[in-house]
Amino acid sequence: MKFKLLKDKNFSLLMFGKITSLIGSSMQSFALSLFVLATTGSATKFASILSIALIPQLIFGPIAGVFVDRFNRKKILVILDLISGVVVSIFAVIYFITGELPIGYIYMLAIILSLISTLFQPALQTVLPSIIKKEDLVDANAMNSLILAIGNLAAPAIAGILYGSFGLEFIFILNSITFFVSAFSECFIDIPKINNSEKLNLKLFWDDFSNGIKFSLSNKTVASIVILAMMLNFALGSFTVGVTFVCKRILMVSDFQYGLTESISVAAMMISSLLTGYLAKKYTIGKNVYKSLLYTGIVTAFFGMAVFKPFLNIFSSSLVPYIFIMMLGFVIGLFIGIANIFIGIYFQTIVPLEYMGRVGTVQSTVCMAAMPLSNMMFGLLFDKIDASIIFPISAILVIIPISFYRKVLLSVDIDKHNTNEENLVNA
Repeated sequence: MKFKLLKDKNFSLLMFGKITSLIGSSMQSFALSLFVLATTGSATKFASILSIALIPQLIFGPIAGVFVDRFNRKKILVILDLISGVVVSIFAVIYFITGELPIGYIYMLAIILSLISTLFQPALQTVLPSIIKKEDLVDANAMNSLILAIGNLAAPAIAGILYGSFGLEFIFILNSITFFVSAFSECFIDIPKINNSEKLNLKLFWDDFSNGIKFSLSNKTVASIVILAMMLNFALGSFTVGVTFVCKRILMVSDFQYGLTESISVAAMMISSLLTGYLAKKYTIGKNVYKSLLYTGIVTAFFGMAVFKPFLNIFSSSLVPYIFIMMLGFVIGLFIGIANIFIGIYFQTIVPLEYMGRVGTVQSTVCMAAMPLSNMMFGLLFDKIDASIIFPISAILVIIPISFYRKVLLSVDIDKHNTNEENLVNA
């Protein structure tokens, strides 16, 4: 990993802005998770918030990329961070004055921030490959993942302490400040402008949007990976919803202990970014992705053992099962981190920069399409049946599609990629 990339002003400012707003957002998400489970005690209501937050991204995600590819990305980042800071500040004031935050208000906050993120994320994703040389993309993505992992590592543990000591309104205020700081840092990034002389109209909008779909469909490997990602996101809803529910409702751990569980998974993702350079030299991108996802499915099954009642009854306290959950979370975080980094590198390499916004949002939308249903389904299941049954089912749902797409994944190799495929979008 080339740490000298941090000497690049644009890259270092981008990373600073990302980690600042990420820490605030992660702390807020963590605190809201605890708040909802504490006030409702329902995995279904907790899952409903996760699902509702995804709906705006699914509806507006595909068209957001068109705007990103047409307008000044620097202005998009700065303005949206400022709006996010204002929105969170308003909810902080509401909670401070009333002393309560009904579930309807939480839904509203989730929807507003999701709408902002729908435009913000594709703009952010197109910045990295536009300010970094192609030969440095592997190291830049590894550094990006490492820095973001550090933020995610610190946020849950800190939030567990701050939420318990100062309450939800303090987390809101802190998050709003991080958005303002992030917006300030983004003001000084030099982002190359994409020359689009034609004014955006309905016809051009449709052409740009259809080109994003066309590119994704024209490359069979890309299409297969996106479909596989959608299936895996559905199957891993057990992990998204279940770990929080298991820690707080079954093992009854403290807020700080739950924060450590979240942090340990992120620590694994941080380590995965350090392994990327070595793995890239040893295996092809496809082999790294295939192995990581397969191992993720296998490890998911062991979560069932951690909450199996005969296993829990062996111990006088929940400490050993809690440590077991943390170990499993670490391993899954490691494998998912490796897979995400290599998939990101593959897409950044084969997608032309001028199409990256619209192609990225089309692919992200498809990948997330099943997540709202998954969150709701697993939320209901955790409320109705034993958790030890749910995780093995989830593991099977992960392993089957990975086995089905094995040949496609193993065929992915950037060095052998035919760059002429990029021109299909113009056909």
